[in-house]
Amino acid sequence: MDQIEAIRKKQLKFALGVGIPYFAFVISIFLLVYLASEAVTRISIMGFPLHYWLVAIAIYPITWVLFIWYVGKANAMEDEIAEKVGGK
Repeated sequence: MDQIEAIRKKQLKFALGVGIPYFAFVISIFLLVYLASEAVTRISIMGFPLHYWLVAIAIYPITWVLFIWYVGKANAMEDEIAEKVGGK
């Protein structure tokens, strides 16, 4: 039972280690756009204002890359659990 509890703590630490910085990153993007709106709206990339890029375009590829990486690591942890439980 101690192994299962150790694995659960490892999974929780990993989830919080990824989730909290990601949440802070998303909130900081919105805060940047809100607080520095004049400076951000003056910058244009390929005809779109920078704030469109930050909150509507760039966030999705970043989220998907992080999601794919996270799922790969989580699956590796699940495989580790299966080996430890099955190996007894």
